[in-house]
Amino acid sequence: MNDDLLKYLVKKLDAEQEILSTDLGLGRAKDHGEYKYTCGVIRGLMIANNIISETSDRMEELDE
Repeated sequence: MNDDLLKYLVKKLDAEQEILSTDLGLGRAKDHGEYKYTCGVIRGLMIANNIISETSDRMEELDE
C-alpha cells in the first residue's frame, strides 16, 4: 500500500466527518437517537483516521 492511497483515505474520511459534524451543528438530527448515532459514526471515522495515520507512520519508518 502506498502513501498516496493512505492520504486519499484520510482525505475522504475527513470530508465525511466534516459533513456529519456540520449537519449536527445545524441541528439536522431528527431526534436524540439520530444525534447519538451520528456522534458514534463520527467517532468511528476518527478512530479509522487514527489507525490509517499510525499505519502511514509505520510504513514511513520501515522505508527509512
